[in-house]
Amino acid sequence: MIREEPAPRRRPTWPLALGHGLNDGYGAFLSALLPLLISRFGISLAAAGVLSSFRSSVSAFGQLPLGALADRGWGRWLVLLGPALTCTAMGLLGILPTYWAVAAALVAAGIGTAAFHPAGASLVSGTDGRRGISMALFSAGGTLGSAFGPLLIAWVVGNLGLAFTPLLLLPAAGVVALLVRALPREARPARERQSRLRDHRATGQLARLWGIAALRELVSASYLTFLAVLWTERGASLTMASLSLTVYSLAGAVGDLVGGRLSDRFGRKRVIVGSVGGAIPLLYLFLLTDGGLSFAFLALAGAVLVGSIPVSVVLGQELVPEQKGLVSGVLMGLAWGVGALLIGGVGYFGDLLGLEVALGLLTLCLVPATLLAVGLREPSREAGSAA
Repeated sequence: MIREEPAPRRRPTWPLALGHGLNDGYGAFLSALLPLLISRFGISLAAAGVLSSFRSSVSAFGQLPLGALADRGWGRWLVLLGPALTCTAMGLLGILPTYWAVAAALVAAGIGTAAFHPAGASLVSGTDGRRGISMALFSAGGTLGSAFGPLLIAWVVGNLGLAFTPLLLLPAAGVVALLVRALPREARPARERQSRLRDHRATGQLARLWGIAALRELVSASYLTFLAVLWTERGASLTMASLSLTVYSLAGAVGDLVGGRLSDRFGRKRVIVGSVGGAIPLLYLFLLTDGGLSFAFLALAGAVLVGSIPVSVVLGQELVPEQKGLVSGVLMGLAWGVGALLIGGVGYFGDLLGLEVALGLLTLCLVPATLLAVGLREPSREAGSAA
């Protein structure tokens, strides 16, 4: 009698999406707290910008080594450690006494974010045969968290005061405890020598995916960074300008879900090509119109452009299934970090030429991204399912 091996326990997507929303939502507190921190410590805008750089740099470039660690069987622990560290650090920002204490907390939050993203993405990929929609749900959780996190901290500070931000540690602890129960324990893989990523046969395709991700992040993050400034330059109120940020983020969450589902049906490459190429006219229509019509084109552009992010990660994992965590770190952390480092140049050209002209020129970066996407090759569905 042949004894059958027990099937691996299924990892549900919703706890990972919830953890993503928690991590990214608390990570977004800084944007809302920054004006109060500037006033409290009497710092310059440049010093305030450095605070943001502390967290973003660590969270972006830390994903490579922590993604490799996830591939060695530490994925579940990193998924639990990430939100716990991020939420603790961000929840204490309101009571930290000095500028450097805040900087240290933001470094810790960056480590938490770097721990969570590649590990979470590597666990999501094996949830079931519908990898695109599963990764899209995971991605949408983070996008929604980023959209509503600033509103949450603004409500707490506005109604209770800056000293009460540690109260937010309580709901965060509850969600982390839920993750502990919901995520099954992972069997530790056997230690074996893995080939270097640069020697893998799919290195060329991964390089294409990385180039697409870096260019897409440069465009998307630049629009998100200067969106409120652009609307106020057009004469809109600060409330309307802030609303545009929420609209863009929420549209991106919808795009995640739609893009993931379409990639399961029609293939990853088609969705990536349609996403980066289709966003070009929509972004120009946003810049060339005003009022409600411009708002509508902004929402469509956000949904279309962001919709290929989870699809790109899934395709990378299908190309290199034995190193999902490291691939996720390359396509998320490394690509996003490099793209974010170039945003300062967009601001420089905005000062020289005007913000709308600078963003219009920036949008042309999606042309080479589209050409890179056209040259992608994806593994067969049978090979992807086996992986």
